[in-house]
Amino acid sequence: MVEYYFDMETIGLNFDKDEIISIQFQKLNGYTGEPIDKLEILKRWESSEKEIIETFLPNLHCRPFDFIFVGKNLLFDFCMLKHRIKHFNLGELDLRHLYKRVSLDIKPILVIMNKGSFKGYDKVIPKTNPITNDQIPQLYRDKEFPKIIQYIIDEANDFIKAYQTFKIELPKLKSYL
Repeated sequence: MVEYYFDMETIGLNFDKDEIISIQFQKLNGYTGEPIDKLEILKRWESSEKEIIETFLPNLHCRPFDFIFVGKNLLFDFCMLKHRIKHFNLGELDLRHLYKRVSLDIKPILVIMNKGSFKGYDKVIPKTNPITNDQIPQLYRDKEFPKIIQYIIDEANDFIKAYQTFKIELPKLKSYL
């Protein structure tokens, strides 16, 4: 099994009109969660939205255990990919196909850690970078690409650190059952 940290940055939340501006992924050790490759960032500002999606597409169609998605709120990312793939006539992405794949979404863990509240669940993981996700569209419009890249790197590192902690600490909860 090959785990990959996976995330995207978008201009907004509208699947039909808002663009994907980056797709980032990093190969992780399946046992420890440690990165074993560098963080790959497919950047819309260096090519086009269509090209970064085309570059990433093989990871959606490979064997299920060759690319295990590990992320936070993966359903949003999958839905955005589905609509943007259709927008560019790059085929159909059946969400049932992705549901059948092995993926690890930490959103439910974060909600539970947030005392069952969805409001603010995404703030459970400590952040290194003061930039927030909702600032990314303006940074993109202002062509502040180095700031976006640093945000992506910091967000990936923060996620991976939390994920590694979960891999160590969550199995211990089994003794309470």
